[in-house]
Amino acid sequence: MNDMIGTDGKLKDAFDKIHAETGLKAETKDFIAHKTKNYTSPARTVPGGAVLAMACLVLLLAGLGGHRLYFTEAAIISIDINPSIELNVNPFGKVISVTAYDDDGLRLSNAVNVRHMDYMGALGVILNSEGIVTYLGRDEALTISVVGQNEQQNKEMLYNIETCIRGHENAHCHAGSYDLVDEAHSANLSVGKYQAFLELRQLDPDITVDDVKGLTMRQINDLMDDLTNGRKDDGAGNGQDPHGHGHGHGANHH
Repeated sequence: MNDMIGTDGKLKDAFDKIHAETGLKAETKDFIAHKTKNYTSPARTVPGGAVLAMACLVLLLAGLGGHRLYFTEAAIISIDINPSIELNVNPFGKVISVTAYDDDGLRLSNAVNVRHMDYMGALGVILNSEGIVTYLGRDEALTISVVGQNEQQNKEMLYNIETCIRGHENAHCHAGSYDLVDEAHSANLSVGKYQAFLELRQLDPDITVDDVKGLTMRQINDLMDDLTNGRKDDGAGNGQDPHGHGHGHGANHH
């Protein structure tokens, strides 16, 4: 569903491509000079049309390289409450796409237009959207996970996001593992929710991905607390089965 980044090298590869394209531009220039009979005679005047064509070609190659870099995914911000969405962020900190992982996430992504915004501006728009404000007002839990290949960029993003959400109750931010991205997306879960699922499964190995797909982050956290306190057999304190079916933590929770 998303274009995945490879190991520590994808961002590096994007920059390597620019260097490679620089060499390609030089080769193209030599080729054009050769075709205009200027290859062995530097003193000869190249026709103006050839110079213009060469300049246009170089600009085109540079533009293509910049376009590829702009749309290279460098990090993912997973935003999970009941809506689950991911912001895919490029090396420049711009949101290049938004992916929804449930119906509420789809409604949220359709309600806000954050593509090509700086990730902090995009996060501000999302946190102040009607849906998220309503959920937080109902004491739901918001989890923001930051995953990416560049450790320095991740630290900066994590710091900025933690600063942004300080005024929001029940909102938490943490670094995620990029190694889990493929697994999470194969399970049709956001990275943040998949990591919560893995923590839950450590407490109850019988819990499956399907058990958590319809749960809010508040429900998942409450179930973790109940399992940790040894109350698994009472249906996580809600009179229901411990795998999350019919937990009753809907929009009116608390």
